[in-house]
Amino acid sequence: MDPRWVSNLALRLSYGFQGNMLDGQSPVMILKKLPLNAHYNELMSKVEVYPNPSLKWEKTSSFNVGLDFGLFNNALQVNTSYYYKLTKDAFMNRTVSSVNGRKSYVINSGEIRNSGYSVDVSLSPVSTDNFRWTLSTSFSQVFNEMNTVPGAEEYELDDFLSGNALTKGHAVGTFYSYKFLGLNPVDGGPMFDTMQERKEELIGKSKYDVFTTILTPSGQRDPKIQGGLNNSFRYKSLRLNISFNYSLGSKVRLFKLYDNGIEFSALENVNKDLTKRWRNPGDERYTNIPCMVNATTGASKRYGANVIVGENIMVGENAWTMYNYGSQRVVSGNYLQCQDLSLTYDVPEKWLNRIGLTSLSVTASTSNVFTICSSKLKGQAPTQSGFAEIQLSDRPAFSLGLNVAF
Repeated sequence: MDPRWVSNLALRLSYGFQGNMLDGQSPVMILKKLPLNAHYNELMSKVEVYPNPSLKWEKTSSFNVGLDFGLFNNALQVNTSYYYKLTKDAFMNRTVSSVNGRKSYVINSGEIRNSGYSVDVSLSPVSTDNFRWTLSTSFSQVFNEMNTVPGAEEYELDDFLSGNALTKGHAVGTFYSYKFLGLNPVDGGPMFDTMQERKEELIGKSKYDVFTTILTPSGQRDPKIQGGLNNSFRYKSLRLNISFNYSLGSKVRLFKLYDNGIEFSALENVNKDLTKRWRNPGDERYTNIPCMVNATTGASKRYGANVIVGENIMVGENAWTMYNYGSQRVVSGNYLQCQDLSLTYDVPEKWLNRIGLTSLSVTASTSNVFTICSSKLKGQAPTQSGFAEIQLSDRPAFSLGLNVAF
């Protein structure tokens, strides 16, 4: 390569090691003296910090490397970076019996690996006296994994369904769902694989083992790759800017179909998907929307009962809640969004001199122009997951601006 093509070249390297200790932790008990109790005429004290002598420092080592370069008089500029971070003795909360005076305490029970890279590119494909096109893009990818099995009683069912539970061999933010088998051909109710015919296999297992057996990992809440693409065009006094965002690798849970089992109020709206519900035997071949079960029937009691397995571990509140968190309600979160679009006209300087202004520009812009995503979202924005309450989708916004300088 001709070295004259290279405008700049830089290599960045760094390594760091740090230890971390949480506030409010101590190897010995710390008591706080309180004022004299007037009723008992005794000095009072309380436990300010419970002893935790086994807790060690959380240790993190990190490595970063980057390469930046510019070519052809900086017509092409590229910035790249990569990082690797390893955390040992990660802090976790362990649930304990309240007879110990508290419901949980902090332990060292985790090894978490994080790595990722990012690339930023700026390019001017066309540049003349009257026209210039500038293209810039950025993308990044993050990898993380939990390499230690957490405490057997560390997490509850909701933690797995929401993606807050850390599970060995899976990325941080992995959420779980019930294994949906389809609709009952007799009454149209939802069916799941909860091992009811193999309950003996779960006897003696911990909550962690039961939940990871009954549930299935559905994917990550956070994207694996995300980035942006910006285009800027300038022709004489006109400027056009278009920016895109994209996200790949995440999964989204659809908003709840049932809010309170199958109890509906005539004063409240319901999801329009219920118009596609099961009505007659054979409909299960065309729809996965359960039927409207009469509340007075035996089927209602069966689908409304708690699902208990193993050592009296509840894995489902009822079939309707399980349906909301079923594998059939998980769709791709990939999307390409046109985030902003703007057109600006700069009044020529020769005209400004006549009216005594330094600059004058008019800008018309819009945001949330369009989004290309999975049709299974049915209007739900890919950035909205079923872990939150139902929200309105992002709507386009329009604005007209005038910038004047004297």
